[in-house]
Amino acid sequence: MKRLLTLLLLVSASGGGCGTQRWLLGTESDYLFIAADAITLPNQEVQLRARLQGGDALRPMAGQVVRFYRNDQLFKAAETDDDGVAIVSFTPDQAGDYRFRADVAPAGMPDEPPEPQELLVACRNIDSPMVVVDLDKTIVASGFGAVLIGDPDPMAGSVDVLERLARTYTILYLTHRPDYFSIKSKKWLKRHGYPPGPVLLSTLTGFFKGSGSYKTDALWDLRVKFEGLTIGIGDKISDAAAYHDNGLKAFLIVRIPDTDVHEPYEDLANDLRDLDNAVQVVTSWDQIAKALFDGTEFPRDRTERQLRETAQRLRTDKANR
Repeated sequence: MKRLLTLLLLVSASGGGCGTQRWLLGTESDYLFIAADAITLPNQEVQLRARLQGGDALRPMAGQVVRFYRNDQLFKAAETDDDGVAIVSFTPDQAGDYRFRADVAPAGMPDEPPEPQELLVACRNIDSPMVVVDLDKTIVASGFGAVLIGDPDPMAGSVDVLERLARTYTILYLTHRPDYFSIKSKKWLKRHGYPPGPVLLSTLTGFFKGSGSYKTDALWDLRVKFEGLTIGIGDKISDAAAYHDNGLKAFLIVRIPDTDVHEPYEDLANDLRDLDNAVQVVTSWDQIAKALFDGTEFPRDRTERQLRETAQRLRTDKANR
């Protein structure tokens, strides 16, 4: 359902005029111009990528010059290819955050170029401690549907916990959202005061493969390079399984049903049943803080047991009415 809704809204954005596009994708012009964050190791070449699309159908715009700046100095420039993508290479010589600004040269543009975009290259040592965190229903209080059509609130406590973690860990925002929503995602994180970190989004192809497949592949690629990837936080059972299978301490944020019928409690308990008991099943960021900073355990079987007990009580209450 999420993928179908996203497809329909992207079609609307590409065919509904620049006003619809600006509303859905967070752009400030008739163009979609995005720049991709990256994470790499010292002395390892990484690609700086930007993509330019325009018009009511958001067609790729080939042959346009994209300039990459660092510290307000021109670093490199490249022309967009047939997919509207411009790529240049960069090799950091030591760990640190390298910030770039990408813009489109006005020459050859039919009107005012799109606003410049920032991109972050996080260069880390192989053993640097890292946390992977999802966005929707994890730090964003609502699901992706609310993101598409509005400005949802942060989940209570998430900013404070991530700020505290950021003193020691690099925060990686790994989301299944397609990269069309890069601008909107980065603006939301900055507006609500989340600590800086690379925002890693899916391609449209990866989006339609499903969250579980995308997260598993992305985590595998990260884990091969970075031994310090140690904590994963998300709201999907497939995410928690992917975190755990890749050796991370996995946190699954669940929403306990608020109903007087037993079936939703049993359904959630059954969904949790096959997760490894090492997965921490929590209902809030307060519980994540207790687990990370106080050593409190929230094993999967405890939540499953509580759900089944609630379901049984509701079933008994119904039978006694």
